Amino acid sequence: MKEQYLKEFFEKSPTAYSYHRAIMDKQGILCDYEFLAVNQAYETMMGVKAADVIDKSFYEVFPGGWEGESQWKETFNNAVMSQKATQFDMNHYSIQKWIRVKVFPLHEHIFGCIYIDVTKEYMLDKEIEGFLKVNLDMLCVATTDGQFLKINKQFEHVLGYKVEELLGESFVSLVHTDDVPSTLAVMKDLEDQKEILSFVNRVRCKDGSYKYIDWRSQPNGKYIYASARDITEKRIAEKNLIQLNKTLEKKNKVLKNLAITDELTGLYNRHFIEQRIKEKLERADASHEPVSIIIFDLDHFKRVNDTWGHPVGDEVLKHTAEITRSIIRKSDIFARLGGEEFVILMRRSTIDDAVVVAEKLRKVIEDSGHSIAGKLTASFGVAERRGFESFYSLYRRADEALYRAKKGGRNRVVRSRT
Repeated sequence: MKEQYLKEFFEKSPTAYSYHRAIMDKQGILCDYEFLAVNQAYETMMGVKAADVIDKSFYEVFPGGWEGESQWKETFNNAVMSQKATQFDMNHYSIQKWIRVKVFPLHEHIFGCIYIDVTKEYMLDKEIEGFLKVNLDMLCVATTDGQFLKINKQFEHVLGYKVEELLGESFVSLVHTDDVPSTLAVMKDLEDQKEILSFVNRVRCKDGSYKYIDWRSQPNGKYIYASARDITEKRIAEKNLIQLNKTLEKKNKVLKNLAITDELTGLYNRHFIEQRIKEKLERADASHEPVSIIIFDLDHFKRVNDTWGHPVGDEVLKHTAEITRSIIRKSDIFARLGGEEFVILMRRSTIDDAVVVAEKLRKVIEDSGHSIAGKLTASFGVAERRGFESFYSLYRRADEALYRAKKGGRNRVVRSRT
């Protein structure tokens, strides 16, 4: 009864089966094989009848000269001689399909075969090969651990490797060391079946150089389908643009500083006062802070230039700027308006506060003198801002006080009239 079940299983199985006796040549090498039995599924797949093949050799049923014939001979010979299961794919012109044959030994010189129709797989593979050849993108199929299974010719054009050099190789081995951690993180996402729409890393070319490659990857089980493009020129252009922008920003900053800075003393200049002082006053208004101004200039400065020349005069101006900076607060705005005239804008300072600073500065200038020009003095006008008074109104009142300081004998501090 058991044998009957086994026979029915063999005959009626939807999987194609056959078993054979090896035919050896005089050198003991398998040269053909005899059909001992085939099932119905085999008859359907191969387009033959059992009665037409039993007790006949393979070459009698399927004459030679077909694709995969040499591999067929080698595979069967190895299976029979080694008594180990193996497989190969065949495509005989008489059956017009691709068949995967799995060969396994039964007894000495007796072996069985299982047949699977893989025509669709081959057709799809050929379609993929055709698609890979004509596509301008870099296309590949890889395992989730990064092993290349298929790649197209574009890899050779971009990276310089032959297709066969990359097949079976680890993708990560080509990645720039600095980009390996991020690449492994992306591969973990792919292993978790997450689609990657865009990922850029650097990949080593055959000549040792690196190119920036932008990848788009779609996982499918244990496989990854990816397309990629060389964006090296684009990335270099972007980097150059970023560097250019940084350079321009630095130059613009220098130009901006030059525009608002007095070249001789390094102080703010009249342009700064005209462009930025309104903003400073608005901040003071917002916090209801008192604001005072000190205007001063060096007494008889023309004599310094006439007596010692302009180089010494310039030294005196720089010396005065340094003295003043050492006395005023960092938050005070100190500018040279031109010639020997200077202005100090003091936020959070009443006129009394400003007078104290002006008097201290007047005394230091008088006491310090200059190594060549000798003793120097300065006259000061001080004013406190009224409500939302404009800078120019405030300036005029302080300037009027400075005028009175000079008219009153110089080397003194004068308050503006309330």
